[in-house]
Amino acid sequence: MTILNYLKKTRQKILLSNLILFFWKIYGFLVVSFFISLMLENIFYLSPETRSNILLISVSIISIAIIGYAIHSIIAACDLNKKYKLSSIALKIGSYSFDKKDALLNAFQLENTTNQTGSLDLQNSFIKNVQSKIENVDQKPLLAGDKIFLWKRIAFWILIITNISIVLTWNHSVSALYRLAHAETKFLPPMPFNLTSQSKYIGILGGESANVEFISIKDAPDSINVEFKPLAFQDNTDSVILKVAYNDNGTYKTSLDNIYQNYRYRAFVPSEKFWNPWSEISSKTYSISVTDRPSISDVTFTIESPEYTRLPPKIQKANQTEIQAILGSEISVALRSNKKLDKASLILDENKYKMSINNDKASFKFNMEQEGKFFISLQDERGITNRNPIPFHLKTIPDLHPRMSILKPAPIIELGGDQTISIRINIEDDFGFSKLQVAYEIHRPDYIDAEPKISMFNIPIPDNVKNQQEISTAWSIGDLGLMPDDEIHFHFELYDNDPLLGPKKEVSSTFIARIPSLNDLFASFENSEDEIIMDAEKGLSSLKKIKEKIKEARLDLLKTDDPSWEQQQKTKESLKEIENQISNFQKLNEKLNSLNNQSEKHDLFSEGISNKFKELQKLVEEIFPPEMFQNMDAMKEALEKLDVEEMISALENISNNMDNIEKELDRFLDIFQRIKAEQKVDEIRKRVEQLVKNQDNLDQQIRSINKQTDSSVFKRLAQEQKITEKELNDIIKEMKNAINDIKKVSRKTAQELEGLSESGSVKSAKDHLKKTTNSLDNRKPYEAMDASYSGMQSMQSMESSMNQIFSNFQKQSTREMAKKFRVILRDVLSISKSQELLKNEAKDIPSNSPRKNDLASNQQLLQDQLFKTMNKTMNLSKETFLVTPEMGKSLGVANAQMSTSKTKLAERDAKGSLSNQEQAMAALNKNAKLIIQTINKMNDGGTASGYEEFLKQMKNMSAMQKSVNDQGMQLALGQMASSLKGSMMSRMLSQQRDIQNSLKQMMNEMNQSGKQGLGDLNGIASEIDKVIDEIAKNNFDRNTSNRQQKILSRMLNSQKSMTQRGFEDERKSKTASQISSTAPLGLPSDLGQRKSIIMEAMDQALSAGFSKEYQRMIQKYFNSLNSLEAISDSDTLSQF
Repeated sequence: MTILNYLKKTRQKILLSNLILFFWKIYGFLVVSFFISLMLENIFYLSPETRSNILLISVSIISIAIIGYAIHSIIAACDLNKKYKLSSIALKIGSYSFDKKDALLNAFQLENTTNQTGSLDLQNSFIKNVQSKIENVDQKPLLAGDKIFLWKRIAFWILIITNISIVLTWNHSVSALYRLAHAETKFLPPMPFNLTSQSKYIGILGGESANVEFISIKDAPDSINVEFKPLAFQDNTDSVILKVAYNDNGTYKTSLDNIYQNYRYRAFVPSEKFWNPWSEISSKTYSISVTDRPSISDVTFTIESPEYTRLPPKIQKANQTEIQAILGSEISVALRSNKKLDKASLILDENKYKMSINNDKASFKFNMEQEGKFFISLQDERGITNRNPIPFHLKTIPDLHPRMSILKPAPIIELGGDQTISIRINIEDDFGFSKLQVAYEIHRPDYIDAEPKISMFNIPIPDNVKNQQEISTAWSIGDLGLMPDDEIHFHFELYDNDPLLGPKKEVSSTFIARIPSLNDLFASFENSEDEIIMDAEKGLSSLKKIKEKIKEARLDLLKTDDPSWEQQQKTKESLKEIENQISNFQKLNEKLNSLNNQSEKHDLFSEGISNKFKELQKLVEEIFPPEMFQNMDAMKEALEKLDVEEMISALENISNNMDNIEKELDRFLDIFQRIKAEQKVDEIRKRVEQLVKNQDNLDQQIRSINKQTDSSVFKRLAQEQKITEKELNDIIKEMKNAINDIKKVSRKTAQELEGLSESGSVKSAKDHLKKTTNSLDNRKPYEAMDASYSGMQSMQSMESSMNQIFSNFQKQSTREMAKKFRVILRDVLSISKSQELLKNEAKDIPSNSPRKNDLASNQQLLQDQLFKTMNKTMNLSKETFLVTPEMGKSLGVANAQMSTSKTKLAERDAKGSLSNQEQAMAALNKNAKLIIQTINKMNDGGTASGYEEFLKQMKNMSAMQKSVNDQGMQLALGQMASSLKGSMMSRMLSQQRDIQNSLKQMMNEMNQSGKQGLGDLNGIASEIDKVIDEIAKNNFDRNTSNRQQKILSRMLNSQKSMTQRGFEDERKSKTASQISSTAPLGLPSDLGQRKSIIMEAMDQALSAGFSKEYQRMIQKYFNSLNSLEAISDSDTLSQF
């Protein structure tokens, strides 16, 4: 047998062995599949689809396996499978049957080769040797005998287990086998129990409950599920209701409440174990039929708010069960039912109201008086009512309290001289306002035992229906008769416009307005002044120290080209100190501004003094010139660049500016001290004036009392009289204390103050005030009236004297200032004339004249005189603001031009110095013009005669007298109640005294100015005294009324007289003629005319209506100018 045949037969045996193994595997798979399918069917009662699928899957697997194995065998037989190739089989047999693993393979290859390359005998011998051996080779290792035996055993045991299982579950297995045999037939699994409905089909009315009942046959579960599903079920809108019913002796009950639609229901129990052959056990499905009740298909509520709210009607639908409305609103209910109605009722707070019916509609109206709820009951034609009607809740929209926000005033304020409280309030309410009012109490000081005076008044509201607005107004309290240290405690009350429950109000917090006493105000003012002076002195001291540091820094820089770090730091520190001082002076300016505001608010001083304080503030504002800041910036830049020359230049400029600042600050302190003295005189005048007003107010109250007046009134008036008495003593003491300070400024004013403090009017006033107090303490009203009136007369005299002292003080200050300005003017004109002569001499002198050497000396002499004049101007600037910067600048220009001219004259350049001399003359003449303008400003009035002002005062007094006369006419008729008559008498007395004071003041002013017409005014004053005396004695008759008419008539005649005199004076006055000249700034070109011009000016000045003292000063002044003319003509300039 050839090796090839042997190997082929061996392969056939291997394939046959594998086929047997495959058969047993398929057999085992079939038995297992059958067993599994039988068990699954036995347990789960598979559906026909599942059984068919199992059978199909099993057949498919076996078919695929057989086909796959057949293909595998064909491939192996065709020697295409590597595992079953003959060479692979030969190699495998050689591995366990021959010594050499590849012996059989080599013999097989030699036997089948055609290319003989070696010994043929050896090859044949080798092949035969192998052939002889293969006949005895054991082929079992190549065959699957062991595996076949193993799978036979597996199949046997599977078959045994399957048979045992079938025997053990024979009934179920036979049934399962039958079902598997009829795979397409559906078999129902056996149920452990059945559910049966006892209630079955149910019919109810809408809104009622449906009760269902089930029983269980066989094994009853602990609970069952009951499913209620709407008959017309829609996935998006309806839902299934599940309820659990528990076992009650085999019965299961549950219910579905408030049913309004048809339902289907059933009971079911789901499988709890996965091996159960059923998913759920269910009963049959039954229905619940619902018969409709009448119901509200649509309802609308119309809310009409009360008229005062001005709200439009509001419509609300039924989807909101809460109805919100304001109390007093009318609510209209309109509904539509799903059934035709027989009747309908609205049940509100247990009260039943019949609604109007119209087919399927119903309506009703009611007023909302409180919160609550209501129901609507319906009944259709069948007599069926709506079940569980929906409750509608009435909720009130609150009419909120009004609200206000006080923007002005502040919680605590101090009233100024205008006696006005600014009010600005934001008010807000939901429906509008009825009124806004101020309630106030006037509290007297603690040392006056008096009950607060309580009152109120309304503030107009521009638009009562506007919900939110701002109210701005001013409350003038001047007519409340307030005294110093009084307080007004007030608050605001805002009311809304609710007419039903009554206006609700909002009350603000309490505000306090205090009337400060003049004593307190002046004391506070002086304390602030002292602080300002201390700050200014401290600033002046600091500036001096800084200036020394700057000078040291400049000297150090002059010694080096490379400044050290220490030098740079010192310079920077000096600049920082200057910046700090600038900041300090800004604070000083703020304090001055606060001082001015305080003075204006309380009207503490006269207009002149207030203006001087403003000038002081302006001086501080401008104390640091703009050049100072430029120099500081230049210094900082030089420090950054380390440019020594620029640093030295900047420091020099800063030092010069510091000198000017120091002078201005020194000037500020001098002027401030002078103003303080003048302020003290004005303060005393103001306090006396206020004292008279207070006593006048008190005097009117005293005249309203009698013996029947309550004792508390006497006590209060006595206390107030003691306060007035104390204030008088304080004023006298203040006069004496101020004399030393005022003496430094005006000895005459100090003497007059001292004389007034010891005068008879002061002593009389003190005595009468004390007598008034004693009379009030002893309840003697008529003695108190007489003493009070006499005291008033003395105090009015004291007031008149104080006004005169203050007026004289101001005029004296003006005269002294004018005199000092005239001295400077004389010096300036003299220097200008001398400079003109020097210029002419330099212009005409020959070039070789020996007198050229004297020209420079004469120019130096003039410059020395200019230095003296500049010092006078500087000293005067420390006393008044009338020395303007322009004056100083013009003198500085003149000095600079003189210096340049002097240098050129020393160099014998007379012609070259002419332009400098001309500029020096122009600057001097400009300075003279400024001085003349200043003197003109200081002159009285600005009109030719001054009668216009007196005429205006007389017109005002005439109008006041006419008003008093009208009141007198009513008294003279006698048709008036006694209480009203007394009140009018007191008012007339006060007004007549005011006219008397005004007339006396005007007479004093006219006397001082030398005006005529005092005879007429004296007669008027005499008549007024008589009228006041009669009214003070409560004696007013027709004679008194006639005397008042006579006063008015004489006043009107005095007006005509003043008008005529004023016209005559105006005709006498002349306007200064303009001098046309080609000389510098108004000097005549013909110097010979100067004397005649001076004489003309003197004549005009003497005829201008000045007093004798002024005329003497004018004459002396112009005579001095003539003397200067003569001296200048003789070239004796050195005498000036």
